[in-house]
Amino acid sequence: MHNKHYDLITIGGGSGGLAVAEKAAFYGRRVAVVEAGRIGGTCVNNGCVPKKVMWYAAHLAHAVDSASDFGIPARRGSTDWRKLVTGREGYISHINAHWNRHVEENGIDYLSGHARFVDTKTIAVNGEHYSADHIVIATGSRPIVPPVPGAELGITSDGFFELREQPQRAAIVGGGYIAVELGGVLNALGSNVSVMAMEDRLMERFDPMIGTMLESEMRRQGIRIQTGYQVIALSRDADGIEVRSADNRTLGGFDSIIWAVGRSPNTHRLDLAVAGIDIMPNGIIRVDDHRYARPGYD
Repeated sequence: MHNKHYDLITIGGGSGGLAVAEKAAFYGRRVAVVEAGRIGGTCVNNGCVPKKVMWYAAHLAHAVDSASDFGIPARRGSTDWRKLVTGREGYISHINAHWNRHVEENGIDYLSGHARFVDTKTIAVNGEHYSADHIVIATGSRPIVPPVPGAELGITSDGFFELREQPQRAAIVGGGYIAVELGGVLNALGSNVSVMAMEDRLMERFDPMIGTMLESEMRRQGIRIQTGYQVIALSRDADGIEVRSADNRTLGGFDSIIWAVGRSPNTHRLDLAVAGIDIMPNGIIRVDDHRYARPGYD
C-alpha cells in the first residue's frame, strides 16, 4: 500500500467534482478525481442529458400530433423505443469519451472506485491510500426507494433510463418535477400513464399556480392524476403490478412502477465520522457559510 499525495482530490466525477478538478488543474495543481461509475455523474448518465433526449423525442411526438392542424400530412405510429434508447446511449457515450479525454489531457488522475476517509486528509480507494491538502466531497445523490412491502417491484429514475422496452402502462409514484417530467415523456411517447402523489397537489414545493396549471394540462393530455395517494405496498398478480394506498385505494394492471419520491445524499460509503465531519440523520453534510464541512466535534 502506498500513499500518493495531491494538492486536491475530488470525490465524485460529476458536474461539481469535474468543475473543481478542472479549475485546480488549470492553475497547475496536482489533482485526482475519484468516481465509481461512468464519468459525468448523474447529470450526464442518469439525469439531465438522457432526460432531455427523451424530452426532445416527446416534443417531436407532440409536433407530429399537431402537424395536421397546419396542413402537414403527418401521422404518428408507435415509438421505436429501442432505436430511441440506442441513439440516446450513443450520445451519452460521446460525452463520456469527451470527459475521459479532457481529464487525461489536463493531467488529472482518474481513480475508479469508491472512496472512504482514512483520516481528515487521506482516503482509500480499492485498498490504496491517497492524501491531499484539500478533499472535495461532490458525490451527488441517489433515488430514494421507500421501505414498503413490494418496493423491489418498482424502479427508480435510474431504472427508467435502463428500460429496453417501452412500458405500456406505467405508474409514477411522486408529485415532484422528476415525477411529472417522466410522466409527461412516457405519455407523449404512447404509454398509458398514472401519476400518484402523496401531496394534495403536484409540485407542492413550487408556486400553487404552477402545480394547478400543470395538473390541468396533464389531465388534458390523458394522464391520470391521483393526489393524496400515499403508497403503502406494491404487489403482483396476473394482471400486473398493483399499488395500494394508506386509505385502501388500489390501482393495478401496471407493467412498470417508477419511484420518484426524492433523492438521498451519496455519503453513506465515505466513513465521514473518521474525518470528523458532522452529518445530519438524512446523510446531508453540515457546512458553514463557505460550504466547508463542519467538524463533528464542535
